[in-house]
Amino acid sequence: MSLLDELHCDVAIIGAGFSGTMVAVHLLGGTEAGLTVTLIEKSGRHGRGVAYGTTNPLHLLNVPAAKMSAFPDAPDHFLQWLEKHPESCRRVGLAGPGPGTFVPRMLYGEYVESVLESGRYQRERLFRLRSEATDVEPLMDGSLRVRLANGCRVHAGRVVLALGNFPPGDPLLRDRHFHDSIAYLKSPWSPQSQVLCMEDGDLLILGSGLTTLDLLVSLHERKRQGTVHVLSRRGLFPQPHAAGVKPVDSFVERGHLPVSIRALLRQLRVEVARTIAAGGDWRAVVDSLRPFTQEIWKGLPMEERRRFFRHLRPYWESHRHRAAPAILAVKDAMEREGSLQAHRGRLKEIVETVDGGLSVTFQAHESQSPSQLQVSRVVNCTGPECNYHRLGEPLVLQLFARGLIRPDAMMLGIDADEDGMVQNRRGIFGQVFTLGSPRKGALFETTAVPELRVQARTLADRLLERFAEEQRERDWTPDPAYAYEI
Repeated sequence: MSLLDELHCDVAIIGAGFSGTMVAVHLLGGTEAGLTVTLIEKSGRHGRGVAYGTTNPLHLLNVPAAKMSAFPDAPDHFLQWLEKHPESCRRVGLAGPGPGTFVPRMLYGEYVESVLESGRYQRERLFRLRSEATDVEPLMDGSLRVRLANGCRVHAGRVVLALGNFPPGDPLLRDRHFHDSIAYLKSPWSPQSQVLCMEDGDLLILGSGLTTLDLLVSLHERKRQGTVHVLSRRGLFPQPHAAGVKPVDSFVERGHLPVSIRALLRQLRVEVARTIAAGGDWRAVVDSLRPFTQEIWKGLPMEERRRFFRHLRPYWESHRHRAAPAILAVKDAMEREGSLQAHRGRLKEIVETVDGGLSVTFQAHESQSPSQLQVSRVVNCTGPECNYHRLGEPLVLQLFARGLIRPDAMMLGIDADEDGMVQNRRGIFGQVFTLGSPRKGALFETTAVPELRVQARTLADRLLERFAEEQRERDWTPDPAYAYEI
């Protein structure tokens, strides 16, 4: 494609991780002949994104294989793919995977890639571009022009923002000079951070979620010298999955959903106690809420949503977003060996030292005096930044500047309607759509494959319907009699 060319398509999808790839698969697998799709991915690895772009086979999925099908109406699709690709399984050290197996994430990325490759559509209807989208320009006829960092342009009727997760936001401390220090690693997944984390010397990880566990697996394998410290406000690591958990009926019903966090928590505690007394597992009770989570969230008043984020979110996420037992076993082994120390407390200050390291001050839980750590590096694993106003991404800045997006009321993503149509600054438009993480404020649970695969299918169906309507309008020829007044 020449830099002077402008590629024309019906739908341009910015981001080719799981969400963007599956929207493309459903669009191209539809019955609407002639529809063209452009997948834009700055990494060039279509189907993987950050989540499945790792090359370490020790980084595992956080959900068993039986629940990871890319298609909501074909729950065994991923398991069948594993059976048909024994060589790929052996390559990552996986022998005889079953429904309860926690598969390496790099293998799941290969699966999503293969879904895109094996689509039943004409290849000339899909364009794949390796470049970063930096701007979306609305045109007079209602279409959009996507500008890429390499100078190319894509002219599209619709644009889908499949942006995924952004790196963590920097700690907002009084003294923020450390933000510019080479010893402060802003993104745990950047190649540079991966190299620097493994160097000799003590390391501090901010946050204790799933990203931290992945990093600990890499450190346990490759870091030879130095203590790893983990600091988080609540000191909560993800809970482990358990095998053989028998499902239970949910204790909530549609039409009678709780409208306050206090009521929901009270019901949850009662049900957990009852289930455990009957010989069951608390995990089954938490999982029974999954079909209702988004509906409960949408029914909560705004103040109740904010109350949840202030007080309960860390506890919910550590129990809801669980980890593979093998991953937590690595964390436990590091603690026993003394190479890992976990701290519960509030970060107060990070100051660069004369030797190029960092001095970290935090207020430990139930301690009267602050504690200090001297470390060579600090890596931020506090979770993705959700407030789009704090992002410095060129595309996001341009979307705001053109008025094409606005934040949701919770400042957790982009304002969009029930089907993912993005609301612009005036609350209208209809040519830009989104799914996944940008919809967190409205849906809350919107980052795991079981939710993303449904969103991808629903969004693709909506776009196909609009494409069909436009085709009918374009093909309609008026009766010549309409030209005369009788």
